[in-house]
Amino acid sequence: MPAQPLLLLTLYGSVFLFLAALGSWLALDLLKEQDRTLADAARLVVQKSQFMSRAFGDTFLATDYVLRDVMGRVSLTGDLLYPDPDPAHVKRMDALLKEKATSIPVLTDIVLFDGQCIFTASATAKFHGRKSAQRFCTSLQVSPGRSLHIQYLAAEQSASKRPVVVMAHTVGSAEGRLLGGAMAIVDLGYAQDWLGAFETDPLDVQAIIDTEGILLARNPPMPEAIGRRLTPPAPLAAYKDFTGADHFVARSPLDGRERIIGLSRLERFPLIVSIGFDRGSVLDGWERRAWQFAKGFVVLLLLSLLVLWAHLTTLRQREAMKKLATTDALTDIANRRRLMDVGDSEFARARRYDKTLSVLMVDIDRFKRINDGWGHAMGDRVIQEVARLLVSTIRAQDTGGRLGGEEFAAVLPETNLAGALAMAERLRSAVQQSRAVAAENGTPLEFTVSIGVAALSPDTDAFEAVLRQADQAMYRAKASGRNQVQS
Repeated sequence: MPAQPLLLLTLYGSVFLFLAALGSWLALDLLKEQDRTLADAARLVVQKSQFMSRAFGDTFLATDYVLRDVMGRVSLTGDLLYPDPDPAHVKRMDALLKEKATSIPVLTDIVLFDGQCIFTASATAKFHGRKSAQRFCTSLQVSPGRSLHIQYLAAEQSASKRPVVVMAHTVGSAEGRLLGGAMAIVDLGYAQDWLGAFETDPLDVQAIIDTEGILLARNPPMPEAIGRRLTPPAPLAAYKDFTGADHFVARSPLDGRERIIGLSRLERFPLIVSIGFDRGSVLDGWERRAWQFAKGFVVLLLLSLLVLWAHLTTLRQREAMKKLATTDALTDIANRRRLMDVGDSEFARARRYDKTLSVLMVDIDRFKRINDGWGHAMGDRVIQEVARLLVSTIRAQDTGGRLGGEEFAAVLPETNLAGALAMAERLRSAVQQSRAVAAENGTPLEFTVSIGVAALSPDTDAFEAVLRQADQAMYRAKASGRNQVQS
């Protein structure tokens, strides 16, 4: 491959490899940044869910302490009576519960219940004689000894006719029979207000659910979804099996948005705080940077292509100018200037390395008669045919060209006189036999050439001298009758 095209190929290949490497690096870096962004969001969502679970759990922890205190102050047999024959005793029990309820502002009521789940006392003194709707009240079976129960009750199930979360401390016999207990009622309005106090992005979600998957509160609010059982995010099989804190990527069953979800279970209580960061919002900044990098890379690519196109255009123009300067316009072979440059170069090389060099001088016989008889257009076609036959006859390392008019020449490096004469004879014969040029009526035009041959001799001092010898030999060929080769 010539040095110049090889250099250009190397240059353009390097530019292409640089752009490909740059584009690949940008793409990989952006993908890594996306992973980092999602990982940071996952860490943050878990931390936030843990913080909120501890904050929300403080309320239930305080309520648990209050219920433990209440159970430590009452007698299962002496205080959990319905109907209670002593009104004064009822008032004392109600007063005790009211005092305890006011210690935790979020509690709407504290009640005592007997072994039949009948309310025997209440901080609000409203629900005496009502039966609780908690799950254990159906079978009246609980764990032996003391146990904790937390349950969501819809409005139609609760005594207050409002959705509530009930925390109950029960006492069971050795056989698991309910003996009685105390329960505290937290109106879900508190949980909703508590969540609403935390700022959140429009597409993010904060929620409190129980281990049955029941939605207890949500921010932004969605009243129609409260009390609905939610499907746990994959790969979590069930909320009741979840402990500690973790994160998942899942699509919300409520609004269909894909979110990074952080779950944190309240310590000791069957409640879970769920925080969801909208995945699209998390990646907003990354997507803007990705678009900026992509647009910048496209601009760089377009500029590179523009510079490459301008460079190629300049090279084509340069090659075109070079061709115009060294190529004969009619025949598209070397012109006189090119022939002389090649001849001088080959002459110097032959002298330096003691090589042979020969020259052919070719002239179309009676060309003026062709022009006058057939017209200049036919004459041009004859010149073009001789040029074609000249180039097809000589070797690849030889140079054939048009000196002007009907004269041609060929520079034959490393060719002695005998070889040049043989080549000249092949050319003469090919021209004589050519029938490629025909008149409009289809009649082929016959024409011949006279060829002079000269070879480099020890006393030749320049290429022009060899060319001059070939020219003289060509005139001898014409003088001897034309259509022949002379040396």
